[in-house]
Amino acid sequence: MTLLSIINFNELLKSIVIMLLTLLLIGLFLRKLHQPYFVVYIIAGILLGPYCIKIFSNADTIAAIGELGLLMQMFFIGTKMEIQTLATNIKKPVVGVFTQLFLSFLFILILGFYQGWSWKEIIIFSFIISLSSSAIILEYLDKNNEIKTSLGTLTSGILILQDFLLVPMLLAINYLGQENLTINQIIPLTISAIAITLFLRLAFRSKSINFYFPDKLKNDHEAQVFVGLLLCFGFGLLTQILHLSAAIGALLGGILISKSSSMQWLDTNLIPFKVFFLSLFFLSIGLQINVDFLTHHSGLIFLIVGIILLVNSAINALVFRLLKESWRNSIYAGALLSQIGEFSLVLCLAAKSQNLLNDFWYQLTLTVISATMLMTAIWINIIRTFIYKQPSSLRVAGNYLYRKVNSKLYLNRKVNSKLNLKK
Repeated sequence: MTLLSIINFNELLKSIVIMLLTLLLIGLFLRKLHQPYFVVYIIAGILLGPYCIKIFSNADTIAAIGELGLLMQMFFIGTKMEIQTLATNIKKPVVGVFTQLFLSFLFILILGFYQGWSWKEIIIFSFIISLSSSAIILEYLDKNNEIKTSLGTLTSGILILQDFLLVPMLLAINYLGQENLTINQIIPLTISAIAITLFLRLAFRSKSINFYFPDKLKNDHEAQVFVGLLLCFGFGLLTQILHLSAAIGALLGGILISKSSSMQWLDTNLIPFKVFFLSLFFLSIGLQINVDFLTHHSGLIFLIVGIILLVNSAINALVFRLLKESWRNSIYAGALLSQIGEFSLVLCLAAKSQNLLNDFWYQLTLTVISATMLMTAIWINIIRTFIYKQPSSLRVAGNYLYRKVNSKLYLNRKVNSKLNLKK
């Protein structure tokens, strides 16, 4: 009991209960609007944070714990990647991703030239707006039974390749953050980049990799949990030692595991840990959003959010049209990929840690990313209604008028024929 009183157990317990209650209430409301749970976590973080009701005043501790959730998210993305399927149908997603990245860079370049941004800022913001949310879109496609359609397959391939792009983007931010790179820094980064390239090449070429475990481990739930966590965080630590992001290592570890049929138990054993830690990561994002900044710059924020949704929709619609999708499907796909995704938050945090973004740009970017994710479901439904339902409604109205006119003409002919008979 002495230990519990020292760490102020009552306050800790109260904070946890309020946090869980807030998450449940906001979650029940936003799920009706088809919002993903990490939007719930961000909003809860804003409400509970130091700029609102002050349940949590220090975001750093929660952010540090929450980063473990980010590693697990990257690890799970790696385990879910069907590398062989992606390699077989790689051409269209590759063309789509690099065309989209080029158009995003071109837009930011024009805007940055007008605003007087530095090359570093132009590159960082190009990276940030080019990544969409895999979590939002894959869940949306799955719920609408569209994930296995041709459009869903192409969209999923582009999202997976965007997740891969996080690796070179983080590498680029590491380079940009070093004012004067020494030979001791260049050599590990170069070796790491080459090693990652060789690793991915091996993963694409190899059909399977078998890991052999003792029979006791295969039936030991507790040991399986620790093995899974060791693989996730161990790969993260390895790339961190090599002066790369730990998220890169977690992704590579997940890709390695995806090649093995003997580790399918990871999915069920680690999901509760992923949910818990990842919720803390997005909660910490909400805790860092300054409500005073949000209200003071609300006009600017909503303007940027609107521009981002429109520009990203247009860019991605053009990309899908170039890939020979119909205009209707292209506009729909553009709306699907219009938001800025969760991994853009990772780039934002990495740029801030490298002192590439000042406090104003960090707050503005953080708020805009969160707002675009929050607006995604509403924006998709607006576009979907416009391109799929409106034409059918017009056809229904046209058919109705056509029938009415024809019926009136028929009655007139019938009346005239009776009159002629009487005459």
